Amino acid sequence: MFQKPKLLIRTELSPMIRYFLVLLIVIQPFVLLSQSTTRLQKDSLLLDTIRFEESVYKIKHNATDSLKHFTHDSVLHPIKDPLNHIENVGFRFIVRELAVDYAPNQHQTDSVRNAVNTLLQYVGNDSIRNMVFYLKDYIEKRKTEEALREVKKQIELEKVLSYQPDLPVIEERESHETWKTEALDELYNYVEHDPVHQWIREISRDSVFLGVRNFMNDSIKFWINNGRQDYKRFWLKKNKRDSIGIWIQNTSDRSVRILVDDDVYQQSVQRTKVRGTRVLLEKKERADQYALAKLGKYKRYSQIWKVGATVGMAFNQGHVSDSWSRGGESSMATTSTLEAFANYKRGKHTWDNSLKVKYGLLKSGENGFRKNEDRIEFNTKYGQKAVKNWYYSAQFNLKTQMVKGYSYPSDGPRVLKSNFFAPAYIIASVGMDYKPNKNFSVLLSPLSAKYTIVKDTANIDQTAYGVDKDKKVKKEVGSYVNLSHKLKFWEDLVLVNKLTLYSNYSEKPKNIDVDWELSLTMPINQYLSSKFSTHLISDDDTGSKVQFKENFSIGVSYRF
Repeated sequence: MFQKPKLLIRTELSPMIRYFLVLLIVIQPFVLLSQSTTRLQKDSLLLDTIRFEESVYKIKHNATDSLKHFTHDSVLHPIKDPLNHIENVGFRFIVRELAVDYAPNQHQTDSVRNAVNTLLQYVGNDSIRNMVFYLKDYIEKRKTEEALREVKKQIELEKVLSYQPDLPVIEERESHETWKTEALDELYNYVEHDPVHQWIREISRDSVFLGVRNFMNDSIKFWINNGRQDYKRFWLKKNKRDSIGIWIQNTSDRSVRILVDDDVYQQSVQRTKVRGTRVLLEKKERADQYALAKLGKYKRYSQIWKVGATVGMAFNQGHVSDSWSRGGESSMATTSTLEAFANYKRGKHTWDNSLKVKYGLLKSGENGFRKNEDRIEFNTKYGQKAVKNWYYSAQFNLKTQMVKGYSYPSDGPRVLKSNFFAPAYIIASVGMDYKPNKNFSVLLSPLSAKYTIVKDTANIDQTAYGVDKDKKVKKEVGSYVNLSHKLKFWEDLVLVNKLTLYSNYSEKPKNIDVDWELSLTMPINQYLSSKFSTHLISDDDTGSKVQFKENFSIGVSYRF
């Protein structure tokens, strides 16, 4: 039989192909690894390799310690969504999309892009929200301050207990207790001196700046919520200068306690009726505690009329005996005064009215009582505001006396010089009044009429007052200036200055009539006051000489 021979083919690979196959077999595991890594990065988060500090390897003594330490330090915490604090899922999606669309671009500056990124940074910053809620809780509950006080007390207690020289020392326990005390002390000092905590403490003292003022203008001011409870001493006084002592305490619950001194005669402090809208400033919490009440809307009350008066009486007495070698004579004097006012103000209109009555008697030596002071003056002025501090004004002024007045010549009987409306001076004027404040006024009148009246021409010489012999009234037309100024050094020390100037157009306009009064009122105590006054008159109708009078008195006055 014939057997078909096998065909053997021997193929030899080139060296280049062999090298390529070997290289493919070597790099195949790396290619597979890179593909798996790429697939992992698309679907999940790849944690970085944990690197331990050098101190970690120093404490590794055996496998157990290493395993324990490795297990403790390599715990994998779930990664929180940075927008997890936003409850609205739809808004959370919008924030993410905006963050992608408005991502910062290094090659482009856009104000809208920067603004959107600023708002997104605020929305995504959960630490701001946490800080605000912490601050709100701190202001309302003050847990941090209470915790600081509690830890401070514990530190002091631990320091006291640690010093026990009579007990046996246990090194392990002493070391542990000392470390705990030092750790608490470090914690306390860190929080107490932390600038952020100090800033939170300062801004959390949202408070009311309370001021208390008495009638004498004394005052005391303090913050209600100032972080501590303390007492402040103050004296309440009224217009009669009687006073009571009080203690003011700001409590921890942001309220104020007012304590009155014991044994206070409270009848002198009377409750007066006040016109206008009543505003509740405090409400009673307990029998000894008041809290500030909420202020509601109220209709503002404007006082139209202001009315008041002052009544005073002064007395002076001196006695000189006949055996007094230096000479002199006894004297006695008394002066009574009444000053009243009624002022109206509403809108642009003002109407000021004043009345002054003064009467005094003097007894010197063997002479009887003689009149040394007699005056009635009534003044009324109406004004309508023009511009700023200027008013269109019309004024009426009347001056006269009440009873008969005599002159006492040394070589004859007394002579009647004056009586009621003999003489009397009336000035009516219109012009502009400058009133920058309630204590200063200057009336400028280019047109005014002056009347000098002597009613009883049968017994009184009217020519002594510039009235013709056959007449009872003298009429003059001229210009008029009236200046009034009140200066208060403090509540009751008052200097009043009044100056009147008048010029007659028809007769000697350069000879100006001057009437100048100056008075200084000085309080002594609650009921007594002293007063110094001067009065100067220069009038051609009554003679060329200047008339001057000065008076100093101490007496009782009452104001209502």
